Amino acid sequence: MSGKILVVDDSKLVTDIVKMRLEMFGYQVRLAHSGEEALAAIAADMPDLMVLDVQMPGIDGYEVCRRLRDNPSLDDLRIIMLTSSDDKHAAFEAGVDDYLNKDIDLLNLPNRVRMVLELE
Repeated sequence: MSGKILVVDDSKLVTDIVKMRLEMFGYQVRLAHSGEEALAAIAADMPDLMVLDVQMPGIDGYEVCRRLRDNPSLDDLRIIMLTSSDDKHAAFEAGVDDYLNKDIDLLNLPNRVRMVLELE
């Protein structure tokens, strides 16, 4: 499997773990550690999918997602929210394609990435 993935989390430990896990499955992974960095990274080089945390300083994950969904040229970008937050409703309302809990679903992340990338 291949694909360009942007992982966005303010925790370097989390981004390193997710990057290592996804690279094991052949994905090309870039990292951002804030909402602002994520928006800049997408403007510079559009990924196929973004794995996004909610709670970050500055622009949070919900706002990043809303801004991306408000841009029709980014309709093909898939977004998975990977977070410790329990507010799935807010995540889907913001426009995510899938929602995973960091504490429970991290091992399933590569499978969920593959499934979301295959969505039409």
